[in-house]
Amino acid sequence: MDTTKIADNIDGLADREFKTGGMKLSFGSIVAIFAFLSTVVGGLYGGFVMYQKIEEVAGLDLGAYQQAMDVMDAKVTGIAEKVEESVEYSRDIKNGLRSDILSIEKQTDRVEDMVRESEDKVRKMIDNAEVRFENQRERVRVSQSGDMKELEDKLMDKLQRALDNPLAD
Repeated sequence: MDTTKIADNIDGLADREFKTGGMKLSFGSIVAIFAFLSTVVGGLYGGFVMYQKIEEVAGLDLGAYQQAMDVMDAKVTGIAEKVEESVEYSRDIKNGLRSDILSIEKQTDRVEDMVRESEDKVRKMIDNAEVRFENQRERVRVSQSGDMKELEDKLMDKLQRALDNPLAD
């Protein structure tokens, strides 16, 4: 087969006319008629499919859908109420914790004040005791010093007497 002959036949096809049913038709007009018929058939098919969809929607039981929607609304309402209750409960807990914390802070402040007062009292008692102990030590020292002087004087006296009269005693 020669491809040039095929190409020449195709080129000549556009100019060629066909007779069918007493009408002369060119290749271009045949293609146009085929396109027109395809469009009409496609439109009819699309209309038929759309008609089926409309029939399907029209045949739906809207009551069942409404019931399902009502059930879902009831569930959502119930959930919303439970959420609201939970929020209220959480607020109550938060407020209770806040008041508990404030009460604990007040008690802690009172305990700290009591501890400071006790520390001050103990320091004063320790200072007073130190002063008394120091005074007591001083008295003991003075007393011992006096007793020691007296003892020393007695001892010196005895020693002197012994030296003065070695045979007496």
